[in-house]
Amino acid sequence: MRMLLCARIVRQAIADHPRSQTRNIDPRGAKRMIGKLLQTCSLATMAAAAGLASSAQAQERPAGASTGGDIVVTARRREETLQDIPVAINVVSQDTIERKGVRDMSSVAAMTPGLQFDTGASPADIRPSLRGVALIEGRSNVAMIVDGIDTTGVSLNTTVGGGGNQNATALMDIARIEVVKGPQTVYFGRSAFAGAISFVSKDPEFTPGGTFNFGLGAYGQQDATAHVTGPVIGDVVAAKLSATYSNFSGFYKNPGNGQGLDASRNYGVGGTVLIESGAFTGKIRGSYLNSNAGPGAGYVIQREDTSLYGVNTITEETFDPDEVNMSSDHRYAGNNSETYRGVLDLEYDFGNGFVLNSLSGYNRTKGRLEFDFDKEPQNVPQGVDLGGGLVNCLSMVCVGIFDFDNDLQQISSDLRLSYDGGPIRAMVGGYVFDENYKEVDYSRFLGARPFITSTRADIPGRVNRLNTNTYSGFGSVEFDLARALTVTGELRYNHEVISAAATTGVNLLFLTGANEIDFRGKTSFDAWLPRVSAAWKVSPDLNIYASAAKGSKPGGFNTGQVRDDLRPFGQESIWTYELGVKGSLLNGDLNFEADVYYSDWLDLQVTTVCYGSLSAQGPEPECPNSSAVTLNYIINAKKAEVKGAEVGVNATPFHWLTLSGSYAYTDSKFKDFAARDVFPSPAGVDRQFGGNRVPLVPRHSATGMVHIEAPITDELDGFIEGTGNYRSSRFARFDNRVKLDEKFTADAQIGLKGGSWTALVFVNNIFNNLTPDFSRFWGSFNPSTSNGEYITAPARRTGGVRFIKNF
Repeated sequence: MRMLLCARIVRQAIADHPRSQTRNIDPRGAKRMIGKLLQTCSLATMAAAAGLASSAQAQERPAGASTGGDIVVTARRREETLQDIPVAINVVSQDTIERKGVRDMSSVAAMTPGLQFDTGASPADIRPSLRGVALIEGRSNVAMIVDGIDTTGVSLNTTVGGGGNQNATALMDIARIEVVKGPQTVYFGRSAFAGAISFVSKDPEFTPGGTFNFGLGAYGQQDATAHVTGPVIGDVVAAKLSATYSNFSGFYKNPGNGQGLDASRNYGVGGTVLIESGAFTGKIRGSYLNSNAGPGAGYVIQREDTSLYGVNTITEETFDPDEVNMSSDHRYAGNNSETYRGVLDLEYDFGNGFVLNSLSGYNRTKGRLEFDFDKEPQNVPQGVDLGGGLVNCLSMVCVGIFDFDNDLQQISSDLRLSYDGGPIRAMVGGYVFDENYKEVDYSRFLGARPFITSTRADIPGRVNRLNTNTYSGFGSVEFDLARALTVTGELRYNHEVISAAATTGVNLLFLTGANEIDFRGKTSFDAWLPRVSAAWKVSPDLNIYASAAKGSKPGGFNTGQVRDDLRPFGQESIWTYELGVKGSLLNGDLNFEADVYYSDWLDLQVTTVCYGSLSAQGPEPECPNSSAVTLNYIINAKKAEVKGAEVGVNATPFHWLTLSGSYAYTDSKFKDFAARDVFPSPAGVDRQFGGNRVPLVPRHSATGMVHIEAPITDELDGFIEGTGNYRSSRFARFDNRVKLDEKFTADAQIGLKGGSWTALVFVNNIFNNLTPDFSRFWGSFNPSTSNGEYITAPARRTGGVRFIKNF
């Protein structure tokens, strides 16, 4: 009835539209009106269903349904139920991963309010943020953990920014995903400044079995994942083999040559051996993944409001799909990478509550990134002949190619001894981490010199390096003060040594100058990172917890062409205070969790811009020798604070109906941030940005889900599911002059389930909402002006089918 009512409302609204009686219908206006009405109807239907859930009498839960009391997580390196652990965690189950075809980090963010995972001007421009703690440039504030190993990427590039293409790697053979919120340094280490996303792979089983998952959809979507498992030596050794493949032609194509601008192709294999012998358990994991992502889709617009305090809002109406293009002088490589991973996970149970764990990891990613630097469709450079074979294209038409190789190697080892003695539980351990990262830059402007062409054959590579060594000691003590009250104290000490080397003396337009490393820097950072918490089990179905935790993120060096005194930037730190509740009602048919938190964030690492000598506004004093048009570099903002609240509900009012919803409120603001302003302020003018919102953080975000599943025959069930995702508007940068409009998307699935198989049809982005998700200052290189804004092209509506078979 409610859906019929919605249909009537939409039909009547179209009839009542003032232009509906003429032929001069405004397509964008009509689309916007209908979309808003449909969104309202969808939310109203979900809300009505939620209201029904609150008054319905609980009935028998369907087989396989999970509640907070029976979902097992390992966020603290031991098995605990989601309801009992005194930490805010969102869990994506294996069933959801398989049905939705979750294959990357952005899919996880879409299901987690408060988590953002933005991709910018290139596949390497990755910017995750959690609970208002946003990444602007450098190392991620959110740890990427794969089977307990920190695989968080890094970037040195001062033009693109972001957190490194290693964070964009596709996923394979995942049993569950745990989004752990708040500083979690004791268990996840140096990168868990704002929290961690932990990917837990499936373990081998001693019972023979397997899974095959195949998807086919619009825009050339194809994906397949398979694994087989079984015993190798009795009940002592089991093994699992996995393989994955995916292909996507892209939502947008380059008009000049038809290349898919956001296309992707991935394939990989992996295996795990499980050994269980008496008190010993060992897991040996290895995987290889080949990932190819096409150049990013987007284009440069000119900001309309260039007044000093003007705000430009980027909306769905701002975006024009026909403007998405790039130079077609050749097919840009995009982002190609190969990733090799190995994990050695060993455990020995000495008895009497003592267990020794050793976890060692190897992670190696080698890749190439190439895309159109100027973001313009022209193929033939034009410029002013300066003589001596030099041509300055910046005043006319440049064809710029951003092109570099990167190589990341990470080796880590974690050793810990834990004790469980009834009312007392304790753990002590140590950790070492060795990371070596190298970039070789071949970026160039075609035609600036005779030898500079679309290939890198004659281009000298400029080398940049970043090496990090981390040494940590940590421990925790957990004590049951009473039968229902538990207190925990945790402490980690980090000592980090960071060294950087860079080639900074090359003119980026003409490729003149010394092509050798001319900057070397080395520094170290120390941090004591405590966490204390208390958990009160009010009843078997209600838990209340409180915690205070500190996180830190080491500083480093700006390796671009900035002034020497601006090269170092400092370590940032955060204290987060949290109060939360988890519980269930109606015999587990209604599960809920809620929390409030406050974060005191000091010395934030923030990116600002300097105009180089190739810009009409440069060179500025901060980069007097820079030959760039614009140059990113990191500075420290003195203070910010984040106030937030989160609530989540999961209800099963009938055995055939499941409802869930989550909401996050995040107020993330600078409190004290004095820095030189950027466009349109005159160069070099200082300004206080205290009171501005931290970039890329929406104040409101929410998800909702309605799942209906009922038997059709004795051996066949049918299901239908609708999900919605909302985020409010957010600012693109710390100056708060560019705002990304609010966005709502909805997905749907309908399918059948047999005893060991599932078949479904899906539609993503039902209303085809094309509001851009990301924007960044670009400057426009043809010619160099000061008000260019690059916006990324959003995902279109798509659909397809999926088949899952378990053996």
